[in-house]
Amino acid sequence: MCMIDDGDGRVTMIDDGRYMRARSKHKCKECGRFIEPGESYHREVYKFDGEFSAHKTCAHCMVVRRWLSDECGGWLFGGIEEDAREHVFDNMGYYGIDLYRAVVGMQWQWRTPSGRLLPVPMDIKTSDEMRAAIAKAEGQE
Repeated sequence: MCMIDDGDGRVTMIDDGRYMRARSKHKCKECGRFIEPGESYHREVYKFDGEFSAHKTCAHCMVVRRWLSDECGGWLFGGIEEDAREHVFDNMGYYGIDLYRAVVGMQWQWRTPSGRLLPVPMDIKTSDEMRAAIAKAEGQE
């Protein structure tokens, strides 16, 4: 179910990432939207199959990426939207509304239909955290 399970190789990290503030427009390699000047984004430089690449991820998509890392043990560069979408639609109702909203947010490039930028989502609960919360609510702790 997690795309990282079928990953065919590992990247060699050259610069394993840092948050930066955009001084010019950048394109998020996950959702495809433009990161506007003044916005925070995450930048990594890596080598994969002998090719160097810089990967810029908006703060919104980083929330989904952290969820995949916690839920699946990793993620594939450029594949977080597809992976999160498969989790939501293959297991409808299992992961909760926050992951569903994040998937829709990525599909909308984190903008409302009128073009307003959505706020960065809160952290998304993993399946283990969801089960623990349900057990606590039912008094089975």
